[in-house]
Amino acid sequence: MKKLTLQSAKSFAQKCFRKIKDKEERSFVIVHTKGVADTAVIIAKRLKADANAVAMAAWVHDIGKAIEDSDHAVHSVELLKKEFIVSDLIEDCVINHGTKGTPKSIEAKILQASDKLFIINIDMLKLLFKQKSISEADIEYFNKMTTSAIEHLKRMKA
Repeated sequence: MKKLTLQSAKSFAQKCFRKIKDKEERSFVIVHTKGVADTAVIIAKRLKADANAVAMAAWVHDIGKAIEDSDHAVHSVELLKKEFIVSDLIEDCVINHGTKGTPKSIEAKILQASDKLFIINIDMLKLLFKQKSISEADIEYFNKMTTSAIEHLKRMKA
C-alpha cells in the first residue's frame, strides 16, 4: 500500500474522474474538486488546521462519483483504501463531506464547508451557463448549495 500524498491524491482523482461517462458531470466534478481544494486550504490556514490533509481529502472527496453519485463518499473511501493507506483524519474528511455528514475533526468540518462554499464561484457559474438550458434541478441544486454555504459561513465567522 502506498502513502497518500497531495500529488498522489491529485493524480488518483484525475484518473478516477476520467471514468465519469457524462461529459458535463465530469467537467463539473473537476472544476468543483479543484475549487474545493483551494477553498479548503485557505480556510485551513486561517484556522491553523492541517492544510495538507485538507487539500489531499478535497482532491479525493468525490472520486466515488466514478462509481455512482449516491453514496459517493462511501465509494470514495473504498477506492482510496484499495490503493493507499488512509488515515482516520482523511477518512473523516471524505466520508463526512456531505450535507448529512457529521465531521469529527476541524479538517473534516473545513472540507464540508468548502464543499458547499465553492458553489459561489465564477467557474461554477460558467459551467452552468455553458449548458444549452438551465434545468429546474440545476436551479434547485444551486439554491440548496448556496443556502448551505451561507449556514457554514455563519458558523465559521468567529
